[in-house]
Amino acid sequence: MSDTKERILLTALRLFARDGYEAASVSAIAGELGMTKGALYKHYASKRAIFDSILARMERCDAERAEEYSVPEGTVEEMADAYRTTSVDDLVDYAKAQVRYWTQDEFAAPFRKMLTLEQYRSKEMNRLYQQYLAAGPLGYVADLFAGMGIPHPRREAAALYAPMFFCYSLCDGAEGPEAALALTDGLLECLRARLREAAAENHNKYEEMNMENNGIVIRKETENDFRAVENLVRESFWNVYRPGCQEHYVLRRFRCDPAFVPELDYVMEKDGQLIGQNIFVRAAIHGDDGRDIPIMAMGPICIAPEYKRQGYGKQLLDFTLEKAAALGCGAVCFEGNIGFYGKSGFTFASEFGVRYHGLPEGADASFFLCKELLPGYLDGVRGEYAPPEGYFVAEREATAFERYDAQFPPKEKLKLPGQLF
Repeated sequence: MSDTKERILLTALRLFARDGYEAASVSAIAGELGMTKGALYKHYASKRAIFDSILARMERCDAERAEEYSVPEGTVEEMADAYRTTSVDDLVDYAKAQVRYWTQDEFAAPFRKMLTLEQYRSKEMNRLYQQYLAAGPLGYVADLFAGMGIPHPRREAAALYAPMFFCYSLCDGAEGPEAALALTDGLLECLRARLREAAAENHNKYEEMNMENNGIVIRKETENDFRAVENLVRESFWNVYRPGCQEHYVLRRFRCDPAFVPELDYVMEKDGQLIGQNIFVRAAIHGDDGRDIPIMAMGPICIAPEYKRQGYGKQLLDFTLEKAAALGCGAVCFEGNIGFYGKSGFTFASEFGVRYHGLPEGADASFFLCKELLPGYLDGVRGEYAPPEGYFVAEREATAFERYDAQFPPKEKLKLPGQLF
């Protein structure tokens, strides 16, 4: 979208929020922009065309924000599995973000004010108000709570949404948004604790059993699975980090590596189809005081491409981390994207005083993540982590790797933007 079209949208929306949609004329919009009506009409054929562009923008933003916060972007009929696998923490984090979005975003905030002002003046505006700010979000949250197994989902949805809705009005007041946002955050955090407890009471643990509500099984890998799992890993990682991939060979060779933890070698099935896997390997932080602090590294971890962005990856990750903690693992270091893994409690390893081997001081280490599985396990630790040697086996055994990869169906290796190697 050109800068001029963007300026027209923002200016029109601001006038719609201040004066109302019907009262804000094209002449007023053009005058505010310092242009003629004729110049404006070169970009938008009518005031209605401007409004339709505003609606289209809001729909796109809705979908993008749902994806960013790992909550379903469609209806429960369209995405039943995602409604069942969304966590309380994801939803409460999303709610807190939405409060800021609807009160501070330069596009969403005036859109909310416009609908609030116009809801009594036209059926269309009332419908949009309900969709975005009233019945729509209430029903959405109720469906999510129902999927989580939380009792009285509509009542609990009202308890979540009520402080959000109240905050919108407080933030529009003369005192500014800071106090209102702090108050709302506190209320949502209190609700988070209660909802976690309710969800835990009604949540069937995944331990190697069929989850009747969505056909998911998480179980230990068996020897009969090896070839299918390696092919799954190859399909999932192909052309992601480099042209082709090496992760399937890394997995194959790790199975006979002393660092491999067979008790934490899991696969995920949906309706009998293999869709995911994760492994853990023993590692250490080499402390500046001379100690070696035992930890674990993780991966490869993957979900079949056609099942990504539906909540299965987080479900598998959270389950296997819980099993690692039960086995006595104190912490996990891992190379990954904080946007996804942060939702399961990972943070930057530097926050624990852990450096990545060979990385120059001041270099970007945002890829290097860590999660304590036993609270306080890394207290007082300062040191360096080096990935287990098994992760570099494809480079060391280049000829063997090429022979191995040639056994799989041919795939084109592509150099793509964003690859690391």
